[in-house]
Amino acid sequence: MKKITNDISTSTKKSMLTRIITGIVLALVSIPCLVLGSWYFFGLTVLITFIAAYETVKVTDLKGLMKIFIYLVTIVFSVGIIYYCIFQKNSDAIRGGDTRVFKDPVFFMNTFSDISLSIMLITLMCAVYFLISFAAEPFTIGHVFYFISMILVLAIGIQSFLYLRYVPFKFFAEEWKTEPLKIYSNEFKYGQSMFLFIYVVLGTMMNDIGAYFIGLLFGKHKMNERISPKKTWEGFIGGVVFSLICSITFALIVAALGKPILPIFDLSHLYFVIIISILLPLIADVGDFVFSAVKRSFGVKDFSAILPGHGGLLDRIDSLIFASALVSSLIIFIDLVLGGTL
Repeated sequence: MKKITNDISTSTKKSMLTRIITGIVLALVSIPCLVLGSWYFFGLTVLITFIAAYETVKVTDLKGLMKIFIYLVTIVFSVGIIYYCIFQKNSDAIRGGDTRVFKDPVFFMNTFSDISLSIMLITLMCAVYFLISFAAEPFTIGHVFYFISMILVLAIGIQSFLYLRYVPFKFFAEEWKTEPLKIYSNEFKYGQSMFLFIYVVLGTMMNDIGAYFIGLLFGKHKMNERISPKKTWEGFIGGVVFSLICSITFALIVAALGKPILPIFDLSHLYFVIIISILLPLIADVGDFVFSAVKRSFGVKDFSAILPGHGGLLDRIDSLIFASALVSSLIIFIDLVLGGTL
């Protein structure tokens, strides 16, 4: 009789244990930052930015002083493009030396209420990378387009993290004003504000977990061996199903408890929950393939070895970057269509 499941080797079991331990450590670091919000979550995104910029450069074929120089340029533009909106949206207070703006919880809502990248810095970034390619032979036009593309993807993704964590203040502002004990604490310590980010992380994470285990046990038909040799159609379907079940269930439970993720995620708007929950794992898989294609183009397996069992940080958050950008874009679009009455 033909076996239904695949055999799991000893090395795979050991790798699985390493992945689980690393995942627990990551959770212990990131969950408190997510729950507390405020400057804690903001600080976590800054750390992610620095590590992501490092891995973006590390994966390339650049060497020596050129690699160090490009890392410095990459981190400067990554940080600048992502966080320039802090100055842009609070310029009057900053120029006037009013530091109270940074102590006000509404600061994060006002600053990250949309996805806002600096066109000025993006233009300057393009010019600098092109000039480097003209002056330094090892830095090719291919490198120019790679770094510009990666920084823009990271910028949109990390700003989406900030948007998803802080935008509930905008949409629930009027409701929360009637509950002063719950809303205007100095730290973002009330639960409902983090539900949106948890929803996206849960949908993305369960897609990864479902794809990994279903693919490991039942995977036989490869999706695209050229880009991602281990991914199978069985794993893909398993991941989408796992993601759908978990994300929709989470959204329905909190809505039934009277604490919906957003006003459009309540029980009377189930179609929004279903549509976004379906699209979320699909775009997450696109993100996974995009970053896999980048690694294959440079002939490496992982972006780095900073996370045992997982590879680099970008290997872990590639799907989340694309999923967060999609959900953020859909929420912004829906709010626009509804005339800002979301």
